[in-house]
Amino acid sequence: MWCLSFLGGGVAIMEATSLAQARLLAVVNGLGRASQFVEGYSINPDLAALIPDDSIGQMLTPVKARQLLKLMKYGQQKYVAHP
Repeated sequence: MWCLSFLGGGVAIMEATSLAQARLLAVVNGLGRASQFVEGYSINPDLAALIPDDSIGQMLTPVKARQLLKLMKYGQQKYVAHP
């Protein structure tokens, strides 16, 4: 699983075997343009298990991305989502 950052602060979480495949899938699925890609990181499988299914394969707002990062960093017990 990969975390992709795009210009403007958008983040997409993609299920893929490589960064290249994750970028391609994001573009093919209309989540961003290849020219807007900034960087990508592999997500540890243990942390990937914490990511809700509805966040995978979607463009996340910067706010939602920060919430997801906090969830992965602190776990479900310590993290409390703020609307």
